[in-house]
Amino acid sequence: MAKFGMFLVLEGIATTEQIVEALDQQQNLKQPIGQIALKNKMLTMDQIFTILNQQADSKKKFGEIAIELGYLNNVLVQQLLEIQIDERPKIGEILVNMGVMNKETLSRMLLSFKNK
Repeated sequence: MAKFGMFLVLEGIATTEQIVEALDQQQNLKQPIGQIALKNKMLTMDQIFTILNQQADSKKKFGEIAIELGYLNNVLVQQLLEIQIDERPKIGEILVNMGVMNKETLSRMLLSFKNK
């Protein structure tokens, strides 16, 4: 469970089940690395299809295959992963959308969490 999620449970704002559901939603809403690479002009559509075709036949991650094929290097894959994390919805936003709390409570809880 995420640190902020655990904090919300301890504060009585959310249940463990709600946090788990929010984390599942967060995971499902993250943008694929290939899509981010295309948007940032780091890969072409042909390169992405080549990677995805190879990925279908292996258990390797998208970034691993991109590196093996010489399309990306470790630094670029790390940048893509950081973009993916930065662009995914935050757990607090998801909980607001779920109706677990309102925006004012989220702001108050974030402030309290950061001060601990």
